[in-house]
Amino acid sequence: MTYGVEETLTAICFIVMTAVLVSASVQDIRSREVSDIHWAVIGITGTAALILTSFVDITLERIMICAGSAMIIFDILHDREWPLRYDIPFYALMVLLFAVPMMTSFDDIFVRDSAAIPLCYIIFLAMFFSGVIKGGADAKCLISLAVIFPAYPLMFGYPMISVPSSLVSVILSFPIAVMFLASVLSVLAMLPMILRNITRGDTKIPNMFLGHRMDAVRAEKAHVWPMNAAETSAGTAADADGKIWVTPKIPFIVPITAAALFVTFIGNLLFLL
Repeated sequence: MTYGVEETLTAICFIVMTAVLVSASVQDIRSREVSDIHWAVIGITGTAALILTSFVDITLERIMICAGSAMIIFDILHDREWPLRYDIPFYALMVLLFAVPMMTSFDDIFVRDSAAIPLCYIIFLAMFFSGVIKGGADAKCLISLAVIFPAYPLMFGYPMISVPSSLVSVILSFPIAVMFLASVLSVLAMLPMILRNITRGDTKIPNMFLGHRMDAVRAEKAHVWPMNAAETSAGTAADADGKIWVTPKIPFIVPITAAALFVTFIGNLLFLL
């Protein structure tokens, strides 16, 4: 059995993505910090794949998409501190590189699928700055996934759930599906903690659903966030027993990895509706 170039390229991207996510998961579990090199590898691989794919039928619009994607990866990885006068043209150019192809060549399947890249970039950054996504590494991970797989990876008969050819597959793109499933898995991981709070009588709402009580001194060295901003030092705003409410720093890269594998092989469950 022989496979096409695009399918082989997809398989290579999948192998790179999986290897990097597993490495990042291990690092996240150990230290709750993940090196940016992981997202650089995924982002560069994704950008290279976009360039190679665009060469099949090269157009100016496809080149602009590739350039815009490279700028997104640069943006999330480079901690620059340059003046605002540099930011304005940078982001203006990024918008232009995506807006022109979307307005002029949206019927091109390459351009249409690539619409998920700027869409996910905006959504995940907004979620990070609003506090919905806690870790910067989590947001960078999801954005890099949008670059390497803006469309669902189709290879060797997977995913098992068919991907619709309509615009819904762009709106509910691969990285969006991964993010939603990873969030569900994270919530499920919190259930034992909620049950433990109930058995201990720690039933303060909404705290009991978001975290647990911990000794204030231990909390300083544990992988947790104090729920109250004032609880940043031992004993500050602690209860009579010296405990404070904390939210665990869940290594979100782990459920992202599990979700990415599930969506790759099984597919987006919402497509069954």
